[in-house]
Amino acid sequence: FKLRETRDELGLGSIRNVFAELLFPGTGTLQTRARYFLFVPWIYTQFEKNRVPSSRLWERLRQEEIRLIRILMAQDETDGVIGRISGASLTRFPSNIYWFGLRRWGIFQRDISQSQYHRTLDRTYILQADRHVTDDGEPLDWGLEHKWDPHLPDPPKSFPEGATLSLRRGEAEYLREKLRLQCADSMLPFMVDAGTALDQVEYAWMHPAYASFPAWLREILDHARFFSEAMYGAALLYNYLLAEMDGRDQLVDVYGEEIEAWREMILSRMKSFLEWDREAFWGLVTAHGRIPIPTRQFVRRWLDLVLVDGQVLQIVEAKPARELVRKREMSLKGGRSRFHSERHRELWGGASGSFQLDFRWWVGKRLANDIIRGLRAD
Repeated sequence: FKLRETRDELGLGSIRNVFAELLFPGTGTLQTRARYFLFVPWIYTQFEKNRVPSSRLWERLRQEEIRLIRILMAQDETDGVIGRISGASLTRFPSNIYWFGLRRWGIFQRDISQSQYHRTLDRTYILQADRHVTDDGEPLDWGLEHKWDPHLPDPPKSFPEGATLSLRRGEAEYLREKLRLQCADSMLPFMVDAGTALDQVEYAWMHPAYASFPAWLREILDHARFFSEAMYGAALLYNYLLAEMDGRDQLVDVYGEEIEAWREMILSRMKSFLEWDREAFWGLVTAHGRIPIPTRQFVRRWLDLVLVDGQVLQIVEAKPARELVRKREMSLKGGRSRFHSERHRELWGGASGSFQLDFRWWVGKRLANDIIRGLRAD
């Protein structure tokens, strides 16, 4: 999997995560396919039906998720199977990877952790067996509120046997409705409703239906794009400086070319950058996340350095830009800084955090693609 944004060498994660959650709520970099949003609740509802005790739940869950891996791997389509390589030695299983998304999409309907849910089940079984009534004989259902959406589609009769990653039409319609209801203020439902498979679209702001999106969504996408494009130069410069420090001339040339291509990209959009309302940008990100003051200072300083009077700084040659990136990484990592520690520099593989931020776009589009294709299923 292309885990583009798991390495945050310059401490931009707090801003990155704001845009990722605004655009693609409930997603995560380890998510692969949309049908896991159904696999997990189907496994759990079977456990509840069979009254699996809380003390055995983790063990049974692991068994069932390993079994699911084997069943999915026996199908023709294995792309996106979680555990395809690791198998039973997998450290994070789908139930954990998708848990926050299940809550955010309204499929699991209580605001508790996976562990808390496990601990509540024994009590739930007792209450189900011994319902309380009022003095008038009316049932008291306290403690029995739905944990799982009562409208969750039924699993195939043989589940998990024969399971595949392809959504049936009814399942896709259900997920589309959850996005419309629970994530209406995000990009996800608009992607599904546009009905266009997006395999070749590189960034969210390049969506072919961008012009038809509501103004508030276009504004978020525009801010995300400006931030992604501007800060990409800092990521490239960081890797350039490490290659230069290590005397890796071939890599120095590669990053030098990429920096020049980045500079030309910014120049081609300079008119838009000059019109970018940075205060509105900061208002948006600080309203939806806690952005550390040093992060704000670093980003502001970088933008002020790079974008001056309609020009783009030659960052390779500019000492202020080089020092800004060096000091930022050193302040974040201390003794583990690659600029300080030869050992940590040896562990650098030649590219670290060198992708342009896409804010989980490749995850969001894959989930949307699954739903779109499911809606077309017979």
